[in-house]
Amino acid sequence: MTTRIGLIGTGTIASAIVAGIGAGSDAAAHAPAGPRPEVWVGPRNAAVAARLARTWPFVRIGTDNQQVVDRCDVICLCVRPQIAEEVLRALRFENHHHVLSAIATWSLKRLAVAIPTAPRITRLCPLPTIAQRAAPTLVCPPDPTAADLFGPLGGAIQVDDETTFDTLCAATAMMGPFFATLDALDGWLRRNGVAAPTARGYLAALFHGLGAVAPRGSADFADLSREFSTAGGLNEQATDELRALHVFDAYASVLDRVRDRIRNG
Repeated sequence: MTTRIGLIGTGTIASAIVAGIGAGSDAAAHAPAGPRPEVWVGPRNAAVAARLARTWPFVRIGTDNQQVVDRCDVICLCVRPQIAEEVLRALRFENHHHVLSAIATWSLKRLAVAIPTAPRITRLCPLPTIAQRAAPTLVCPPDPTAADLFGPLGGAIQVDDETTFDTLCAATAMMGPFFATLDALDGWLRRNGVAAPTARGYLAALFHGLGAVAPRGSADFADLSREFSTAGGLNEQATDELRALHVFDAYASVLDRVRDRIRNG
């Protein structure tokens, strides 16, 4: 188990990593638990850093990002692509550092150019729901340190090929559209007289239940669509009408453009 991890960035993913490490225990209340790494965060967003340190006793705040790098052998980059170059240019890495990068549009080649002194660089695609230990993290190339860290946070899917990694990462862009779909359904229910708490609660439970069905058994998604659509029934009608509107066809073209952005930075 890695004993000290440095997080560069204090946004959604960094906060989710910290929460995931502490999940499943009473760590916030300082109760005894299994071994967990010491996590160092930078002070760039002072309010978030302070909240993390206040909530989780295993979090330490560095005086700056360089101190975070100096104190840790494993460094997780959780900065937005738009500021990544600026942040990395200001940091000095040594040959003992293992860099785990969650910078979505930065390839292994680009990372190697930006951090030439770090001998081990691994790409990650962690999702916000690792905070609840509810989503796997993509890892490329396969790496035991990354798997050891992110496996307990929902699993680690290790990928040999960077092209496959980019394609899988593109699929994560559907999180926003997923919730936008729920928002559209919620709006329709409320416009038709359903109280807001009832609409939200029902939709959340409905789609949570559907999500729980997918990992079970070997049926593919097309089979599940047919299984949940009685011939001549309401689900079949909704599916056919959306297909006629080319809603499902649009996914491929959108994902192609997302993947192009990931590959081209």
